[in-house]
Amino acid sequence: MPTHSSLLSRLPALRILMLGLLIGLLAVGLLTAGFGIGSGQAQAATGSTTRSGATSSESGTASARASTASPTAADDATTAPDGKTIVFGIPGLTINDIDRERTPNLYRLLSKGAAANLNVRTIGAATCPASGWLSFGAGARAQAGPAPDAEEVDDEDSARCPTMIGPSTNFDHDSVDSDDGAADPVREGDEPDEESAKSDETHGQKSVAGATTAQIEGFDAVKEPNIGSGYTVDYGMLARIVAEQGKGAPEGTPAGHEDAVLEPCVAAEGPGAAYAAADENGVVTDFAENANATDCRLDLVDLGAIGIRSWLFDPIPNYSYTVPPDFDRETRVAEADRRLGVRLKEIRENAKEGAADPTIIVAGLGDSSGLPQLRAFIASGPGFAPGSLSSSTTRTPGLLQITDLAPAILDILGVDSPAAVGFTQTPSDDDPQQRIDALVAEAQKSTTIHQHLATFSLTLDIVFYSLFLLCGLLLSRSVLARRGGATLAPLVHRGLGWVSLGVAALPMGAFLAGLLPWSRMAQPDLGLLLSVLGTAAALFVLALIPPWGRTWRGRVGALTGANLLIIAIDLATGSHLQANSLLGYNPIVGGRYYGLGNQGAAIFIVSLFIFLGLTVSWLRARGHRRLLVVVPIVIGLIAVFVSGNPSWGAKFGGTIAILAGLMVLLALLTKIRLSLVRLGLIGVASLAVLIGIAFLDWLRPAGSRSHFGNFFGQIVSGEALQVIGRKLGANLHIIQVNPALAIVTPLAVIAVLFFLRYLLHFPRFTAHSSGLGGSGGRNGRTARLVNKWRGKLPQVFADSDLHFGLLAAATGLGVGLVLTDSGVAVPSTGAMVLLPYLLALSAEHAEDTVATTPGTTSGGPPPRIGDDTSTEEAHR
Repeated sequence: MPTHSSLLSRLPALRILMLGLLIGLLAVGLLTAGFGIGSGQAQAATGSTTRSGATSSESGTASARASTASPTAADDATTAPDGKTIVFGIPGLTINDIDRERTPNLYRLLSKGAAANLNVRTIGAATCPASGWLSFGAGARAQAGPAPDAEEVDDEDSARCPTMIGPSTNFDHDSVDSDDGAADPVREGDEPDEESAKSDETHGQKSVAGATTAQIEGFDAVKEPNIGSGYTVDYGMLARIVAEQGKGAPEGTPAGHEDAVLEPCVAAEGPGAAYAAADENGVVTDFAENANATDCRLDLVDLGAIGIRSWLFDPIPNYSYTVPPDFDRETRVAEADRRLGVRLKEIRENAKEGAADPTIIVAGLGDSSGLPQLRAFIASGPGFAPGSLSSSTTRTPGLLQITDLAPAILDILGVDSPAAVGFTQTPSDDDPQQRIDALVAEAQKSTTIHQHLATFSLTLDIVFYSLFLLCGLLLSRSVLARRGGATLAPLVHRGLGWVSLGVAALPMGAFLAGLLPWSRMAQPDLGLLLSVLGTAAALFVLALIPPWGRTWRGRVGALTGANLLIIAIDLATGSHLQANSLLGYNPIVGGRYYGLGNQGAAIFIVSLFIFLGLTVSWLRARGHRRLLVVVPIVIGLIAVFVSGNPSWGAKFGGTIAILAGLMVLLALLTKIRLSLVRLGLIGVASLAVLIGIAFLDWLRPAGSRSHFGNFFGQIVSGEALQVIGRKLGANLHIIQVNPALAIVTPLAVIAVLFFLRYLLHFPRFTAHSSGLGGSGGRNGRTARLVNKWRGKLPQVFADSDLHFGLLAAATGLGVGLVLTDSGVAVPSTGAMVLLPYLLALSAEHAEDTVATTPGTTSGGPPPRIGDDTSTEEAHR
């Protein structure tokens, strides 16, 4: 009868399953234990509170609802009905526009209340005001049509916004889908006719006093861009939920306050507000000439947009649909502030006796030109203290996104929302100008990064591929033979190693630049460049410090270890380096606001497995056999925890990639032969672990979920395929429209050809000398694969541990390509770090390359990290 160990040796698939089960159980335990770590630490560090002063968004929501729905008996005698919440929309407004002298009303609101930069990204790169208003009312990304009409002005400017359609009060209420019989939209100063007022009663819900029912004619054309976009848009969600679930006043409102009771409705004033309040048929139940004169709990007021005349069709100072003949931004901002001041004065003068103070919100709901930027958001009134605002979706003080606003306003009104998102405050004792300067600096950082992102990526591509081209040219026999190749080749080889080591430090320098206040410099562009180069140089110097700096393996090990440590610490402390980084994510784009980004994940994956390969090789050289598997498991699981913890990395696809690469590395170290079937088993096991984590995250309250839980919720709701399709489309779109990729692709082909020529100069070695004999000796599958590349593999791969680390890194990058958003960035960024690492490691064998002729094997095992007998040390 076969023994247990012999049975396992004959069933490698079973061994892989058991290995995957072990790693999976450990990963589940780690990630489950870490669900509550990040958010609690973040709030403790920043001192942030929810609007109602609780210590978490869930408790803040509960306490806000309790104070609205059922005040205590002790407060019954003094509690007045909640005041109005009024949202003033000024698309194009930024925090930088706010000034004590030029915009006194905006400055006063910010001084008394909380503020934030607002991401207004919807579907396109820049957000027209119509799209901003539509997204605000739906609580989801949406784009408004129809396509803008051609204008005679500024023919060279192709970025145009559609004209917003003013709602009409004269329409057939019994057939809201009909486009026939449309009348001219209501303009400022028009009075609703008698027929329209009577027809309100035939609509599903009666309009409040002072408002009438209206319809945006041709609303199907407005909705058309969202068909097939991959986003689910619930038009008018905010207005519908307030009408269905809102309350005019708390239960037990004391006598004498009846006149101050408000209605659970949303009054819309202006075309933009109508877009936000319109249902799927374009019907606005409460459209008013003056929304603040109604008794609705929530008022939406369109004050006009600030923008260039060729891009916007309803800018300030012309609230109508005519285009102004000239443009002066400061004049329009001042006009917007004047209008706001007039409305605030009216609200104070017309306040009903006994009514609570209103909550005033000002939001820049859209861009002012084709250049996207972060916009302004201010909230002032009961429950808002001076400081900054954030939400559970951004987890960044001073940053909100447009889809946060509707659910957060519902939270203010004490109404349940599907997203369960509320405002989180970070109080501040700074004076208003200091708070403005801090928000402007963050917005400037985002704008500078956004403007130079493509240039930096292209420059990085050119640097890397130039390195490979130079590598192939200088090590070509025809070039070196003319100048004494036997003596010149080692110098060139080591020189390329030093260049490669420096280039490998550049990507992490792009992250470390966030530690410096470069955005506050007079020239932020120059500050960014100097910060990246300076931090990369510091990292390069760190790799040269003894004892690790004495060998090439030690230098690469120090660099990869530093990368791992920096990224891990950053993710554990709020991912501040990932945000607003040239290789991270940008708040203007709004694809991710916290956690581990695609390019950061690529650097993390490559650094992890090259570091593990070097570490295992070092342990093996010193005879620590028992640690060869234990150390990779421990370090690998820590990396899985950092990446997969919903409160830290929150990287779904990247965590699966790390798990898959880790199991490949462990399988190779434990002499398990890999095949396509077994690689498939590893992938399935990794995916199963992450689906389990996503399920546990989904069980948490909606406002506390990360990307993991949201994705599982999309699986439950049936939206997962739609989301996956959208992300695949985004990958294809990146390949099609990215000019950098269009230039880099042919360079990559040429570089690969030269690099293969470079590899031909390395000595041949057999499968046995490469350390792969454990996978079946000369006749094993791995050996047969390697034999096809005899003479072409770098001598550094004669160390099987480094070879296994490379294979694990390649596996992780491949899985990341398939499973992450915009996954094409993962292998491309990973290769930019991986190949310089390999070139630097191969410089350790520079003399061996010349001394050993093709067709011979290496004279012994390669030097290990820290060895005193390394080739480099001998030549010194």
